[in-house]
Amino acid sequence: MTYIDPITACDFYKVGHKAMYPKGTEVIYSNFTPRSNKLAPSSGNAKPNKVLFYGLQGFIKSFLIEQFNTNFFKRTKEEVIAKYNRRMNTSLGQGSVDASHIAALHDLGYLPIEIKALPEGSLVDIKVPVLTVKNTLPEFFWLTNYLETVFSNELWKQITTATTAFEYRKILTRYAKDTGAPLDFVLWQGHDFSYRGLSGIADATSSSGHLTSFLGTDTIPAIDYLEAYYGGLNTFVGGSVPATEHSVMCAGGKETEEETFRRLITEVHPSGVVSIVSDTWDFWHTLTVTSANLKQEILNRTPNEIGLAKVVFRPDSGDPADILCGTKLVGNTPEEKGAVECLWDIFGGTINAQGYKMLNERVGLIY
Repeated sequence: MTYIDPITACDFYKVGHKAMYPKGTEVIYSNFTPRSNKLAPSSGNAKPNKVLFYGLQGFIKSFLIEQFNTNFFKRTKEEVIAKYNRRMNTSLGQGSVDASHIAALHDLGYLPIEIKALPEGSLVDIKVPVLTVKNTLPEFFWLTNYLETVFSNELWKQITTATTAFEYRKILTRYAKDTGAPLDFVLWQGHDFSYRGLSGIADATSSSGHLTSFLGTDTIPAIDYLEAYYGGLNTFVGGSVPATEHSVMCAGGKETEEETFRRLITEVHPSGVVSIVSDTWDFWHTLTVTSANLKQEILNRTPNEIGLAKVVFRPDSGDPADILCGTKLVGNTPEEKGAVECLWDIFGGTINAQGYKMLNERVGLIY
C-alpha cells in the first residue's frame, strides 16, 4: 500500500472531538451500516435490497495492524508527535489540538478497540449494521469514532464492489438457466478490467470484491491482496486468458491483419483461449472475411489441458447490444445481424435442449 500516516487518516473535524465529548465519557459504541440503496441500479424490476458484506478482514490486517504497526507504533514517539503537531498547528492553528492522547496511544502500543461483525460473505439487509466498534479502555473512548473515517473509506467500496458483482452474477445466472447455457461459464462471464480505470494502485483492493462472485479478472493485485490477507496460497481464486490490445494489432499493420491473426492463433497461442481485439481497422470485415479465411486454422487448434481451444473476437467500440446482437431482428448486413449471428453463419454450433443456439466452442465474443 502507498505510504500513509494512519493516525492522520481521518477528517480534520475528528481530531477535536475528544475534548467535545461530555466529561466522564468512557465508552463509545458505534456501528457501520449500509444506509441506502437509492443510487443502486435496478436489477430486473427492483433495486437490490441487500449488500454483500466483504473487506473487513483485509482492512484489519492491512491497515489497523500493518499500517499502524509500521507507521505509528514502530516509529519513535517523538517523531510521531512532532509530525502530528506540525499537521495540526499548520492546518488548524497553533496549539489547536492537544496531542497527549496520541502520545498515550503510542505508549499503549496497540489499538484498544473491539470489532464485532457478521461473517464476511453475508447478505445483509439495507439499514442493518454489518459491524460494530467500541473502545476497550475507558481513556481511549475517543478512538472509536476517530477511526470512523478510515473504516468508511476502506470498507464502503469493497462492499459496493462485492455487491455489484453479486447482482451481475444473479442476472447472468438467471439468463443462463433460461437459455440452457452452462452455469459454470457464468463464473467467467463477468470479467473484471477495472484496474485500469480506478483512482490509484491501492484501489485494486476493491477489485478483490469482484472475486467473491466471479473467477475472471485481469486485476493481478486483487489476487495478490486476497492471498496476502485472506490466505489460500494454493487456492485458485481468479484468472484470465492471453489477449491482445490495439497496439499489438496496429503494430501488425492494416494490410497484414489477417496474417497477424494467423500467427497469433497458430504460432503464439496454438491452443487454449486467446482473445483478439478485432475492431482496429474494420470489425465487420474481420468477423465475416478474416474469420472465414482462417476457419480451418481456428477449428484445428489444439485443446489445452482442460479442453479449451477458443478464439475470442473482441469488438471494442460501438453500442454493445447493437454490435453483439445486431440492429434488426431479421438482418441482412453484418451490422444488422450482429456479431453472434455472423459467427454462427461461419462456424455454426448446436441447438441445446431448450431450443437456443450455442456457438461452436472454438469461437467466442467478449465486449
